[in-house]
Amino acid sequence: MSASTSNSNPINTPVVLSYFSQSGDPNDPYLDFLQDEYRAITDSWEKYQQTASPKSINVLYPARGAADAGQIDDDIRAFKHRIILFHFSGHAGSQQLLFKDGSAYARGLAGLLGEAQNLKVVFLNGCATHDQVNLLFEKNVKAVIATRGKVNDGVAKDFSENFYEAVSSTDYTIREAFEHAVNTMIKDGRIAPETSTALISWRGLVTETNDDKDRWELFVREGFSELDSKDWWKIGVITPGRKELISGGSFWDRGQIWLSALLFALGLAIITYGIFFQGDIKVAGIGVASCCVGVFGFKNQQRYVTAELNPELIDDSMRKKLRLL
Repeated sequence: MSASTSNSNPINTPVVLSYFSQSGDPNDPYLDFLQDEYRAITDSWEKYQQTASPKSINVLYPARGAADAGQIDDDIRAFKHRIILFHFSGHAGSQQLLFKDGSAYARGLAGLLGEAQNLKVVFLNGCATHDQVNLLFEKNVKAVIATRGKVNDGVAKDFSENFYEAVSSTDYTIREAFEHAVNTMIKDGRIAPETSTALISWRGLVTETNDDKDRWELFVREGFSELDSKDWWKIGVITPGRKELISGGSFWDRGQIWLSALLFALGLAIITYGIFFQGDIKVAGIGVASCCVGVFGFKNQQRYVTAELNPELIDDSMRKKLRLL
């Protein structure tokens, strides 16, 4: 299933990944409300598109109603920088998410999610996922909704349904959607009235907790400016890192990067030789020119790859930003 407007470019449409899975361990209780939660969240992302409402948030929502752990790897590779939100519902613990085919361990999952530059929110809707927040923030995830202690199956379904009813609309920011879910659940008597809606700015977490009740918290990395923006879901400019430039692309692309690096290194050697061994400023000038060509080649390739990664976002304004200064 997907939720996207007809005039969108599928190449750069933001992606919401949501996984719903029973545990493969026969000792874990069956989650009766899991599929109800899946259907409710799917309806939240799709209902505005069905009515062509201006409240629509233009996202792709792949169907993952009965997911395996291996599906996450495939989705990260397929969508990578387009992913804006990652959701999991099912049995979980402090170090893992449980799928029907096995466990997804927190450290590895955090590393995979760290590959997605535009990931804004991770929602771990299972028991005691609080301890996973540290690992996610170490990989530059911006915001995490996690739980302390055990959470009731039906209550978990209702909380996430209320959150997505709000956040799938342009009327709400991430913070407002979380507050809406908490306040709705308190109003209905589903969670404790003293439950706080305050966000927690992360600088490191104390992982021990004795809490044993339905409790969700919003953890936010310092400097996350889109927390209070109603355009939080929009994809930013994807910029390739040095590692991606060196190891990615075609053989010709990698060759240009290595040639640029060689010219830069050669230029430094010529400058050193000209100044310290020859005392010749002209020779040093040749080295400076070689360094400049190397830097230009690297920057030019960086601009080219950035344009490839952002076909929907490159306009005249962006071209000016990408121009070598």
